[in-house]
Amino acid sequence: MNGDSNKDLFEDTRMSFGEHLEDLRKALFKSAIGLAIGCAIGFTFGNQVVEWLNRPLVKAIGEYRVNRATKLMVEREGYVPAELQPWLTEQGYIPRQVRIDPAHLLDTLREVIPDLGAGIKLDPYGLSVSQLPVDSVASICKSLATSSATQPQQAALFKSLNADQQQIIKTIGNKEQSTAADQLAVLEIFNSATRLSNFSDDPAFDKILTAPVADWTTLYQKPPAKPLARMKQALDEKDAGATATQRAERDNLNRRLNRALIVSMFPDQMPRLKMNLMPLEIWEPNIFEPQSLAATDGFFIWLKAGVVTGLCISFPWIFYCIWGFVAAGLYPAEKKYVHYFAPISTILFLSGIALAYFFVFAPVLSFLFSFNEQLGIAPEMRINDWLSFVLFLPLGFGVAFQLPLVMLFMNRINLFSIDAYLAKWRIAVMCIFVLAMLLTPADPISMLLLAVPLTLLYFLGIVMCRFMPGYNPNPFGDVPPADV
Repeated sequence: MNGDSNKDLFEDTRMSFGEHLEDLRKALFKSAIGLAIGCAIGFTFGNQVVEWLNRPLVKAIGEYRVNRATKLMVEREGYVPAELQPWLTEQGYIPRQVRIDPAHLLDTLREVIPDLGAGIKLDPYGLSVSQLPVDSVASICKSLATSSATQPQQAALFKSLNADQQQIIKTIGNKEQSTAADQLAVLEIFNSATRLSNFSDDPAFDKILTAPVADWTTLYQKPPAKPLARMKQALDEKDAGATATQRAERDNLNRRLNRALIVSMFPDQMPRLKMNLMPLEIWEPNIFEPQSLAATDGFFIWLKAGVVTGLCISFPWIFYCIWGFVAAGLYPAEKKYVHYFAPISTILFLSGIALAYFFVFAPVLSFLFSFNEQLGIAPEMRINDWLSFVLFLPLGFGVAFQLPLVMLFMNRINLFSIDAYLAKWRIAVMCIFVLAMLLTPADPISMLLLAVPLTLLYFLGIVMCRFMPGYNPNPFGDVPPADV
């Protein structure tokens, strides 16, 4: 039996309860100073930290948009054109479908380039061929030519035409089947009628002008129930003016109103009036910026990033101070553990953070955004929600990676033996998976990426318990039972 086995190992370290509290106060004070210094550094580089932490999200959103654009192009054309592929994958641009008014675009460009398209004539406020189906031309002309008091609007339109136009309408109205030439002829007549200055003043149109548009109630809470009447009021209020711009504005509004009145006369033969917008595909930079929905989001994000960064920077010092206090209650031979634990704990903590940032975020975001793609929901991330996720998930990984040290500590104080660790490894693995489920978001990818390393660290903890310096299978020696 070892002669020193009965020696009181704490004989030289006995302290009162008050002295223990004083040591704890000093340890906490030193930890607070270290945390304050770390936070000061974190606040100084808070902007860079936020930009650095946003990179995984920006990359994941960019990949989602490229995949989404590729899918849409394949659905529309059956393939992705080879000459467009570099723009998607290399240049960082994605396509977007829009529709424009070609006449308005040309007029806008002519303000900068007066001679642009000098020979091009566009009529944005006239009727188009699609608005006048060729199969309906004959019935429309017949209705106009035979209009009576029961059809005052059509009679007013027919009366406003000159003799030649009226004759054309009668001729086409007598046909059984109209032709494309008839369609163009009637279209020209109707477009000339849209230029009549006092056409909408005829009392026959009062009923049409005051008719509400029921479909608008589905678009607006307080719809303009009589849009044509509102257009007529705007026309009457608009001054023709002396400048060419003012006259053009009034003429355009007059034509728009006359066109709407003509279409309203033939609801069964002519489709509902709709401006002809030209489809256009534009390519825009694949740039994503997280959204801020509150005025205070920016400040709190900077504050949160600074505090978490400061915690990560000061963690080794805080660990050293806390273990310095705990070491006072250990055997003198075991006080040196802190010199082993501090660097190992720091390495494990930083390894957990690195694993979360470099290997967990990308697959987790890809997995989560795959549901957005399936459901057709665009991911518009709020910066506050994202940084709460990206800041605290690495901390959870870093803390969880302290498992081998916790196992080593419990082994050294004889709470668990190596045999117990080996015998209960199945239960330990189950507990690790439950812990991973609690520390990670609700997705299986991040849970597995935390649970698998922790399982390996569990067995690493067993190896550390066996081979770390200071291992003693019977630290108390052959101590005889105490006398009763």
